[in-house]
Amino acid sequence: MVLLNDFAADLILHFFIMMIIPFTNNLLSHQRAGMKSPSFLMVVLIFSLFLTMAFPVTIAGDQSFDLKFIPVFVAYFYIHPAAGIITIIALIGFKALFSAGSLLIMTINYSVIAVLFYFASKYYQKCSFRQKLSLAAVFYVPITITRYLIFIQEGLYGEAIFLILFSIVSIVTISMIIYLIEIDRVRTAMMEKLKSADKLNAISQLAASVAHEIRNPMTTVRGFLQMLKNDQNLTSEQSTFISVSLEELDRTNHIINDFLSLARPDSSVSGKVLLSATLFEVADFMRSYALMAKVEIRTKISDGIFINGNMNELKQLLINLIKNSIEAMPDGGILEVCAFKKGSTAYIHITDEGIGLSEKQLSMLGQPYYSTKTKGTGLGLMISFDIIKRMKGEYYIDSEENNGTTFTIKLPLFKLSDEQVKASLDKANSAGRQQPT
Repeated sequence: MVLLNDFAADLILHFFIMMIIPFTNNLLSHQRAGMKSPSFLMVVLIFSLFLTMAFPVTIAGDQSFDLKFIPVFVAYFYIHPAAGIITIIALIGFKALFSAGSLLIMTINYSVIAVLFYFASKYYQKCSFRQKLSLAAVFYVPITITRYLIFIQEGLYGEAIFLILFSIVSIVTISMIIYLIEIDRVRTAMMEKLKSADKLNAISQLAASVAHEIRNPMTTVRGFLQMLKNDQNLTSEQSTFISVSLEELDRTNHIINDFLSLARPDSSVSGKVLLSATLFEVADFMRSYALMAKVEIRTKISDGIFINGNMNELKQLLINLIKNSIEAMPDGGILEVCAFKKGSTAYIHITDEGIGLSEKQLSMLGQPYYSTKTKGTGLGLMISFDIIKRMKGEYYIDSEENNGTTFTIKLPLFKLSDEQVKASLDKANSAGRQQPT
């Protein structure tokens, strides 16, 4: 028989072994960039895996269990599927070291788990906190049921209650780990947003204070250069120098416009906007630019999609994103622009066949002064993200290196506000009262 005190002690031991994982993850997230490497967390996962398998919970006879499932789960869903495979290989190695009796069965089981985790890993990242907890339970409950059936088959009815308690503690443990890691992710994301907001505020103040003073002398210099360019006595080399100078002045002026967009967003006029027509208009406008880059723009846009926003801001947003997608295809390709409505939401997909982005590049997008282009400032995407936020929308970027990028935007469909509805009803009632009897 299992002694209750020993059983409880084993459960507490395994719980604290697994708690090493989230606390290490949270500790590393506070360190400098070099200490945030996944390899540090991998070492902790392998170590916790070793401890839980070296000191299993014995329930009845040779029936012993541990929490080896949890390090595998964390490696797959919070580092990378490759890290999950490495953890499973370590798990099989530890099993061969401690007890090779059921090594084949364990290898088969975790091979199946590896395949299931691989297909679920991308879906997991898009899940809400509750969905992540549910997914963990979905994977763990079948393991518990299988163990319980083995106990019933061997007639261990009196010990089955200990297995149920162990399974409950296991699910609580993995839920606690997910909670602690997710809370730390939310905190880190909030800190990054605060840093970006501080930078954006500094840029806005800078733009408002000096943009006008910079633009005036630039306009004067550009005017004189333009006059010099028309001089018939210039050599070809001098003409080239002047042309390059004018191009750089125009590029500088474009950057100043971006600064001013951040300082004074054009949100004074907001109303009903026909997204479908705007998308067609922008796609047609960008086709000449795309042809120069050997890019074909294809559209699949549903009719009658209305959103609430500012027409000029919407055009600026779409031009920025389509231009980025075209520039991401240096060897040409196909750019697809799709739009449709589902429920109360408008969806826009902009998909290219470009060079794609790494996970690190994705995490840096939209930050001031960060750009994947050699002459970029990063302000274009920052402005785009700010416009989406002002339109109460959301965006998602799905990208892999050398496999293209899909930029998805979700915007709420146009809906009359309570004040507008009331005003319309009052107008209709007023018109009804004024009709002659």
